[in-house]
Amino acid sequence: MIQRLLICFALIFTVNYTVVAQVFDEIGLGPELVYNAAIGEPGIGIRSHMHFKKYFFLAPQITYFPGLVNIHELYVGASINAKLLPENNWSLYATGGAYYNMYINYASSANTVAKLHNFDLEGGGGITKNFGCYRPFLEYRVNSRWIESNFRLGLMFYFGNCKRGRTRELCPAYTRL
Repeated sequence: MIQRLLICFALIFTVNYTVVAQVFDEIGLGPELVYNAAIGEPGIGIRSHMHFKKYFFLAPQITYFPGLVNIHELYVGASINAKLLPENNWSLYATGGAYYNMYINYASSANTVAKLHNFDLEGGGGITKNFGCYRPFLEYRVNSRWIESNFRLGLMFYFGNCKRGRTRELCPAYTRL
């Protein structure tokens, strides 16, 4: 069942990628490593950064915790992010989002309010590179359902920005001979 769900979400990501490309200024896609600090659980994910306007980007994402320590779960959702310094090479950003959580091994949990299907709000902040083909990011978030914090480290690929070499812009007051 989990494999079918992951395939379904992967198809949604790829189909929507071409449709929304007309709405957004630029779109990046990439993997992330996740660490749930409260329970010491590692996870993996895939996400997209879809930039609209200068200061905002939408980040749909899928995160999977395989249960290496004790929690086996899947998160699917999206966040809206606000950049503080979009003109700089690196920018801090605030993030807030809503997520569906499938807590796969909820029955073996000591948590009495745990269910298979949950809804979660998350908020936090991060830092990301603003320009170029490869844009690393580091993010910290806290979820409202379980009051757990997690760290996310990833690398976004912006294929439309992969130009070989850099072009230098000259001041209009000067010309080359």
